[in-house]
Amino acid sequence: MKPIRVAHVTTSISRLGGGLYESVRHLSMETHKNGVQMEILGLQDAFTEADAPQWVPVTVRSFPIAGPKRFGYAPGLFRHLQRSANDIVHLHGVWQYPTAATLRWARATGRPYVVSAHGMLEPWALRRSRFKKTLVNWLFQNICLREAACLRATAEAEVESLRRLGLKNPVALIPNGVFIPEVIQKAEAGDRKPEVRRALFLSRIHPKKGLLELVRAWKKYAATLKPERLKSAVGGPISGLRSPVSDPWELLIVGPDEGGHLAEVMALVNELGLQDQIRYGGEIWEDDAKWKCYAGADLFVLPSFSENFGLVIAEALGCGVPVVTTHATPWRDLETHQCGWWIDTGVAALADCLKSALAVPPEDLRAMGLRGRQLIQSKYGWTLPGRQMTEVYEWLAGRIPPPACIF
Repeated sequence: MKPIRVAHVTTSISRLGGGLYESVRHLSMETHKNGVQMEILGLQDAFTEADAPQWVPVTVRSFPIAGPKRFGYAPGLFRHLQRSANDIVHLHGVWQYPTAATLRWARATGRPYVVSAHGMLEPWALRRSRFKKTLVNWLFQNICLREAACLRATAEAEVESLRRLGLKNPVALIPNGVFIPEVIQKAEAGDRKPEVRRALFLSRIHPKKGLLELVRAWKKYAATLKPERLKSAVGGPISGLRSPVSDPWELLIVGPDEGGHLAEVMALVNELGLQDQIRYGGEIWEDDAKWKCYAGADLFVLPSFSENFGLVIAEALGCGVPVVTTHATPWRDLETHQCGWWIDTGVAALADCLKSALAVPPEDLRAMGLRGRQLIQSKYGWTLPGRQMTEVYEWLAGRIPPPACIF
């Protein structure tokens, strides 16, 4: 029997895609191991060429954008799809031209396609840029979603969000995995130096991530400290090492700025007088620098308003770092496995949590981190998602009955 041919169509095939880039890359590699022939089709950006080797051995093709970048109109994408012999298209992300190209391909060929929304259809996301999204919905997106042979969700909450939109398609519930470098997996939590205890935020600098709430909550935490403990806790470049300073905690913010939100965040830091305790550490594009950030942290904080998975949460846990995040992420496992805090969104809940979490002794945080690393190793590898996705492709190709992951 000849291999199934699948095209993954996505908006970004470079590091600029953040978690979307990592998710599509590792999922495609795992299904490739299972014998699926595939190609990755995406839009060109500043890092496309530099990051292309990260996809080996999967074939990657990128297409230049004509017109506004936010819409992502790339006429070469549809032309390539039209010429291809793909049996299935797997669309990653919505609201942009690749959605229209996928729909047009399916109608021209009569072949099936899968849609992974990657959290872009969650209630918080739908409230953003509502007029533009209403227009895109009317033009092509609503039709694309309703005609999909299958929708893919990464958590039960995302399944519920899809159903609330009136989508009755079959839904494949397939979680994301997480890749942790072997050197990090083998590192002992006790290897991290204890002189300065560091809370880390590592993600896109975007309103969805709750950074303004984190800064305000940190102010409430700082107000509970004695005056002599409010000295600077920062200093020196990001290297995974800490400077011998007096304050027991610092908050390090790392990630790419989106839409100028960083300026708003840092203005609030200055307004609240927290510049000696909170600092921005840069974008951190290189993998080595990213893993050093995780390894140098004692606590990871992501007070997001919406996440369909939250890859950085899984990465932090895999590096042995306990996590604070919100009920807007699908991470009840933090409570179940006692490796972090799963709380309501908003400043009040976050401030109360910080007051508790930052008072936990280092040895107890390390024990929590160890449980988190064990959780990731046992439950969140890429092997199972890759096998489940392969079964979905085989089902859509008419080779097997609906697999167990289909709702």
